[in-house]
Amino acid sequence: MVHPSRGGDVANVLWHNYFKPVLFVAVIFVWALTWSFMEYGFGIPVQALSHQPIRFLPHPKRVGILYPLLIKTHGAISVSSLYHDITLEPRENFVIAPQGPHEFALHPTRFWPDSTTIDCVIHDHQGTEQTVLHTDDGKVLRVDLTTQTMEAYEDETLVRVMPVSTGTSPRWATPTGTFYIFRRVLDDHMQGGEPGTKDYWDVHHVPYAQYIYRGIAIHGAWWNNHFGIPRSHGCIQLSTRIHNPHPQHVIDNAKWVWDFADLGTPVIIFGQTPQNSSTPLSYPEE
Repeated sequence: MVHPSRGGDVANVLWHNYFKPVLFVAVIFVWALTWSFMEYGFGIPVQALSHQPIRFLPHPKRVGILYPLLIKTHGAISVSSLYHDITLEPRENFVIAPQGPHEFALHPTRFWPDSTTIDCVIHDHQGTEQTVLHTDDGKVLRVDLTTQTMEAYEDETLVRVMPVSTGTSPRWATPTGTFYIFRRVLDDHMQGGEPGTKDYWDVHHVPYAQYIYRGIAIHGAWWNNHFGIPRSHGCIQLSTRIHNPHPQHVIDNAKWVWDFADLGTPVIIFGQTPQNSSTPLSYPEE
């Protein structure tokens, strides 16, 4: 028979000499295993499991001086981390903005240098990702809402001035600011506005459409025969011979701008739409 105090002493000895060290080791093991799983997925990096490192998305061979470089990430990542991981040569100041789930856009702070090759590199846990931008000859389009004209500049030299028709004021006034061409459609189908009203449009074969902001584009308007006054629902209309009933009397400014510009070409819109502008020009019926 074991004496009560003797039994307590044995229990204390067993706890301190055997069970307590084993429990301590077990706690450390579970903690280490949990941390390892959260960080690496049982020793395999989470990034490797996804097979999707941070990468640049495809882009045109030649881009305008405001073209955004798109970046796709493998998962959630902070903008500050991307700033740390990206280098440009020659060195240029840039900003990074979220575009959607796991997608970011890298823009120049002002413009990319013209006629330049820019080497862009991402350094991440799996190595490096590289792409090259070839910028064009410093081409810029400027739209003056007050005079209803478009000016084309190349290397800061004015090369062409064209009459335009922008949005009517106040409801359909073309927005001001600096934009860039992000989508080009040679033969477009445009549809929008309020169905059942005069402010609804459904037009096929809109030539040389170059989108700069949401649904606003620079494009040819073969149904418009009077440029130099606001007549659109926000777009910047130019003369064109495409589908025009009298092409021999028309200067195809829309085609010229199409050939001049590219994805990323800056479009600077300034001035003020005349307050006495008329209602938008009716669109042709199919």
